[in-house]
Amino acid sequence: MGTGGMRYGAGRPGWKRKAEQSLAFDVRQIAKKGLLRRGAFSWQWSNNYGEKIGSVGVRVAGDPERVILAYQWTPYNGEPRHVECSLWIAHSPCNYGGSRPWFLCPSCGRRCALVYYGAPGGRYACRRCVRVTYLSQCDDEMARLWRRQRKLERKLAEGADEWNGWERPKGMHQKTFDRLRNQIWELEMRRDEVFETQAASLLGRLGVLI
Repeated sequence: MGTGGMRYGAGRPGWKRKAEQSLAFDVRQIAKKGLLRRGAFSWQWSNNYGEKIGSVGVRVAGDPERVILAYQWTPYNGEPRHVECSLWIAHSPCNYGGSRPWFLCPSCGRRCALVYYGAPGGRYACRRCVRVTYLSQCDDEMARLWRRQRKLERKLAEGADEWNGWERPKGMHQKTFDRLRNQIWELEMRRDEVFETQAASLLGRLGVLI
């Protein structure tokens, strides 16, 4: 079977690990908690049900400043190994004083706020090196249009589950209401166009004449 085969939407990039589903270590979080100083602590990740899905031991060292992650890694068809991954720290000045910490990616050296598990050797690296993408980047055009429409509808719903399509929220200017409603209608028309194009393409692949 050729590249893409009969997969609908063939030609899009292949599967990549999603950032929202990955173990990400965020330098901003540990700095906010006051943990970016010499010492040791543990860090763990939980799923939406509060169940632990991963953990690392963390040691903060100085001269030069770095964070060292210690954990178990099991290679494919191999035995568990103890891994230590060093993350060097850099700082950039903030507009109103102070500084902001960054990790320096162990693989490429670029500055990043988050590193993700999944680099060669069971190590952590930046999103580019681990080839992590966001869920929103994997949506097809139809899903992106739906997401944009729901975002606009939430602005018009005033906390309700859904917008009824007609009433202007209390306190909203008529001009703003008309603009948001017109944007929703434009998205609906665009979605119809995309559906017709995708349907025609699929039927053409199946050899159906329309």
